[in-house]
Amino acid sequence: MAEQESALDFIEATHPWSQHAQFVGRAEGAPNPFRTIYGVEAQPGGVWDVMTRFHTICERLQLPFHVSTSVEVNPATGDMAVAFGAPEPTQFPTAVPDSHGRARDCTGKRAQWTAAYALRLAALLANIGFAVNTGIIGVTVIARAGEPDGQTLFSLGFNRVDFHFTTAKLFADGTIDDAQFDVDPAQLLAAFDVDSARVEFDADGWFAPTEDPELPESLCELRTPLGEDARELPDSLKSLLRADRVCDLDIADQASLSIRDIHQIAQENADSPVTAVVELGGALTTLKQELSVSTSIRQPLYCEREALRLLVSEAAGDAATRYRTVPGAIAAVRSELARFDMKLGQLDDALRELQELQRISPTSVQGGIAEAMAYSTAGDTARAVDAIRQALKLAVVPDEVAFLYCLLGQMFAMAGETDTAIDAYYVASTVAAQTAYTGVARQAMEALLAQIGSADDDGERDERSFTATVDARPTAPSRGHALGSLQAAGIPISPTQPVIQTLTRAAMLLADAGVPLAAYDGVEILAEYSAEPTLLWMCRALQEGAGCAR
Repeated sequence: MAEQESALDFIEATHPWSQHAQFVGRAEGAPNPFRTIYGVEAQPGGVWDVMTRFHTICERLQLPFHVSTSVEVNPATGDMAVAFGAPEPTQFPTAVPDSHGRARDCTGKRAQWTAAYALRLAALLANIGFAVNTGIIGVTVIARAGEPDGQTLFSLGFNRVDFHFTTAKLFADGTIDDAQFDVDPAQLLAAFDVDSARVEFDADGWFAPTEDPELPESLCELRTPLGEDARELPDSLKSLLRADRVCDLDIADQASLSIRDIHQIAQENADSPVTAVVELGGALTTLKQELSVSTSIRQPLYCEREALRLLVSEAAGDAATRYRTVPGAIAAVRSELARFDMKLGQLDDALRELQELQRISPTSVQGGIAEAMAYSTAGDTARAVDAIRQALKLAVVPDEVAFLYCLLGQMFAMAGETDTAIDAYYVASTVAAQTAYTGVARQAMEALLAQIGSADDDGERDERSFTATVDARPTAPSRGHALGSLQAAGIPISPTQPVIQTLTRAAMLLADAGVPLAAYDGVEILAEYSAEPTLLWMCRALQEGAGCAR
């Protein structure tokens, strides 16, 4: 009986759609907590503001099922598309109690119930779309099986005026909650006033999968591959990104050799450094010959990932600087040549290769990491620490930041500065929510703490960053003390505020300029640091949109 009552409560919980619409109305003018990130404020009513507002409202809805969405929008033209994951009929109960409390088999109605639920949800999502920006004049809602990237079930196109005078009234007067629609989703659909609809019901009342809708051109152009997008960038982005057109932001290359090819050459000649240097030199010659002469007046630029392209204003140059794409294989050759030079004991040659690597990849820290390791191998710990210090000023990728602090901890430990080494390892273990080096850093820190504990036979120790447990064993420093200790030693706290703000500003401006494919990777890094679900959602939405370009 309890199970039957629970099923009835569940069915009743699928009906207060008018209340959900009232909540949307109340949330419409609420401040957007995600318009300002890391001290950088997005334009009111821009893409960033609209999308984060939309997700914030969706996340606060009290629905029987969590609604998973993806959105793309162009506030300048008033177009929006929303993809959402519809629940499956199997998620609805198979039986509910009748008026006498006896179980009534409802298996045959689950498809209709679920279809009605999905249609109501589609209308509610359109309502949210119109609510988050008064300039939105058209919302296309696409229902997909389970997740926003699932099989397309149906699509509905709403315009603001007709929605206001027809569909919105269904919410306002409670008509949309009428139980008659539960078993007749087609009747519910007929009550909506839509510009377009791709909906087909099967014999059970569920949806027969259909094709994606045709979206407005203003949304379709958002999915143009970066390398093919000749649109001119706004002036604010031209100076920040040192680029004139969207295609200038593309980091892909057409070189005949890939990074994998270069690593293969190195692997095949791992036991013969001299041969490796010759083979890699030949590969470098080939790659250089493929570079266009017409672009030689531009500065060389290799970026391992899209987010690093957003940081060029942190590198040498000015607003007038422009770049030409350097193939990743060239960067790989420089890195491998430096490694083999070290094997041959030729430190100066290795450092020259690494300097060239840093010149062509000024927003990357890989060259700095390799330089630090080269100095460490040569026994020059001071220069290794200085190379790490310089890399930390630019580092922004969480895994790289954590690795640099781990490397720093190793250098300090080798120099006998155990306390500072522990601080470095502790900071490495706390970078972002989780990195590939979180566990390694913590283990290294605990090993050093154990060494201090075993050496401290008389129970006295420097009372700096450690706290004493009951058995008088040292424990990890506080984060505040560890950061302060590193700063006192001249070590930057990475990512630095200028770098993270540059990344944030570029991502926001690109999103607002309608260039989501250049923005999403930067947002992914911001999300990794904050572990904020809205930023994780934003990254995916910028990358995938409504999924109609699949």
